Amino acid sequence: MSESEHSEKSYAEVAASGPQQSEEELTHNRSRAPPVDEVIPTDQSVESLIDVNTGVAVVPNDFKEQEVKTETQAARIEIEAAAAEDAAAAAAEDAAEKQKKAPKSEKKATAKSLVSNPICQGNGALLAILSVVLGVGVYRKHQAGQLTWKLVAYSAVGVAAFLGADFAVSSWLYKKFPFAEKEKQK
Repeated sequence: MSESEHSEKSYAEVAASGPQQSEEELTHNRSRAPPVDEVIPTDQSVESLIDVNTGVAVVPNDFKEQEVKTETQAARIEIEAAAAEDAAAAAAEDAAEKQKKAPKSEKKATAKSLVSNPICQGNGALLAILSVVLGVGVYRKHQAGQLTWKLVAYSAVGVAAFLGADFAVSSWLYKKFPFAEKEKQK
């Protein structure tokens, strides 16, 4: 047969031209699942489980006068009560937070009064000058190639000593000139 004849045949024709199936394959004995056994109820107690009154609901005579008539209403009332308790707890937490914020507002007022304190202003100016001087000195040493860890350590010790002396002087000045107390009295 030529190729043109093969290309014109359908799949069924090509399959039919092949070898025939054996008798065993035709009966499908091995390819089928075994048959399912029938379930025959032998227990007579099953009949007693059937409830013939499933659709009938019996209500008491005072049903219309009851405040809560269904389980859904009872569940809703419980949920609303829980929500009310949660709201009360949230209100108590808000009140506690407001009490916590009260010292913060006092701290803010103290901080604002310290901004106008001449001792704090002097400390800020000294810190700014020290930072600029130290930064310029370290930059020059770095550019000259003379910056070493030993020099950095000495600079750190010098800064710590300066800050300690500044703290001591500032504490003495606060005691001698109680500026913050004067601000609170105003």
